[in-house]
Formats: sequence, structure tokens, C-alpha cells
Amino acid sequence: MAVYQTCTHIRDIQYGKQPRSTLDLFPLEKAKKTVIFIHGGYWQWCDKSDFAFVVPHVLSKGVQCIFLEYDLAPQSKISDIASQVYQALDFIREQDWRTDEMVLVGHSAGAHLAALSVGHPLISEMVLLSGIYDLEPIRRTHLNHALNLSNEDILKYSPIYYTKRIAIPCSILCGELELEELKWQSQNYFEIKKGQEPDFVSFKLIPEINHYSILEHYFKSILF
Repeated sequence: MAVYQTCTHIRDIQYGKQPRSTLDLFPLEKAKKTVIFIHGGYWQWCDKSDFAFVVPHVLSKGVQCIFLEYDLAPQSKISDIASQVYQALDFIREQDWRTDEMVLVGHSAGAHLAALSVGHPLISEMVLLSGIYDLEPIRRTHLNHALNLSNEDILKYSPIYYTKRIAIPCSILCGELELEELKWQSQNYFEIKKGQEPDFVSFKLIPEINHYSILEHYFKSILF
């Protein structure tokens, strides 16, 4: 939370009618690029402010950033959450503080939500960190108690089944120390999308990085 005391920001800008339909803007004068970050938490935990520790890394590179919030399960279904993120992108597109380059970065469940936003006209680049792209394995775990995923949800909201082609640079990143399931998910999603658009999609398995350290590693060492 110290970031909110030391960095210029506008907190909880409302982009929709739901209480959690908010975003935090960390503006930067004359910025040419903006990072839009979607946090994880398996669609049922966490808050955008939990990940604000990466903000100084972003700002230090002359990039401003936006942190999206969204509703959580079980109060909201996966369909509602996906629509909410798209609504946020529509809202940002209409603001005068948007920049020419808009990079959508998602982590874990946030990468899933970002991948569902492929094709949105606001986004010029996409970065997916340790994401979930096939919801079927989730349905077989305790995580589904809150999500209550149906067969229709699996087919409609698993990015591996999303047919829209990627026409912007898309980096799929995963840590070498990640859970085997999530490493497989990233590799599998890459192979599917590479078959569609080999010129736009890349994959990297990062040595000595896990599900959580990938955040600081990306924003500190890879983002430019």
C-alpha cells in the first residue's frame, strides 16, 4: 500500500455499475505507452491493490499503468467477469489519458481474462503471465465450488477454444518453477495460437522463476 502514498494516482475510477467495476490509474506525463494489468486470484480472491508493488518498476520505464478490478465468484459467474473486463477496456478506450500503445498484461486468472479479450481494438500488445487457458481441469478441483463452471462455460470461456486470431504481439510467459499444470497450459495455448498466427505469438519458459516471482521479473527485467 505504500505505493499509493508515494506515487501519483487516481484511485477507484468507476468504469461500470458494479461496486468492483473500478480501476486505478497511475498517470505519467508524456507517456507513450500504458500497461493495463489484470490481477489473478482464481477469479475468487485478491484485489488490484495487492499487486501495486510492481508500479514503481513500470513508472521507472516511462510507462503509465492501470490496474483493473472486477467482481469475484461466487457472487459473479465467469461470464459476468469476462464481460466486465471487456467493459473496462471499452471505457479506457474513450478516455483522454489513454496512450497510443496499450499493453494488456494478465497474471494467472488475469491472463485468462486477458486472453478472452483478444481482438479488442484498444490493445496493441498482450502479455500473458502464468495463465490458465483451459478451464476443464479447474472444474475437477475445489476451485470450482465457487465458480460452478458448466459445460457451456468450459467451451465458451476457455481461450484454447477461442477462434479469433491474434493480430498483435502476444508474449506467453511462464516460470520454470511453475506448477506442471500451468506450464502445460501455457505451452499448449502457445502451440494452438502459433498454428493460427506464427508471426505474432511467442513463448518463453523463464529459468528459476515461479508463479509469484514472475510478476516482478517481468515488470523489472522484461517490460520496455
